[in-house]
Amino acid sequence: MTLHLYDLTIIDDEWGENHNDFYVKLEADIGIKGQKSPIEVFSIYVTSPCRLSSMLKDQEIETGRGLFIMNDFNIKAVEDRFKKLLLHCSRPSWEECLLAVSRYAIRECET
Repeated sequence: MTLHLYDLTIIDDEWGENHNDFYVKLEADIGIKGQKSPIEVFSIYVTSPCRLSSMLKDQEIETGRGLFIMNDFNIKAVEDRFKKLLLHCSRPSWEECLLAVSRYAIRECET
C-alpha cells in the first residue's frame, strides 16, 4: 500500500520574541493513495533548536518521536520531508503502514 499525505494543518503554535524560537503542533491526515478512506490523523511537533534549548532548561530530557527540529519554520519543508518519510512506510497492510508511520509521528489515538 502506498501512503498519501492528504492534509497538513497547524493546530497550535508558540512563538518567542525571535523568528527562530518556535514550537508548532501539526496534524497530518494520512491515507492510502487514490482512496478517500480510511484516513488516520498523526501529530507532528516542529521546534527550533532555540526553543528546544529552553525546553531543556525546564526539564532534563525531551523525547524525539514526532519531533521535527528546524532552524526556521517552513511548513512546505515539513510537508516535503514528511512525504519522503511516507515513501518508506509502504507496507502490505494498513495496520503495518500505520505502525511504520508511528516511528515518525504520533497517532491520534495515542495522544
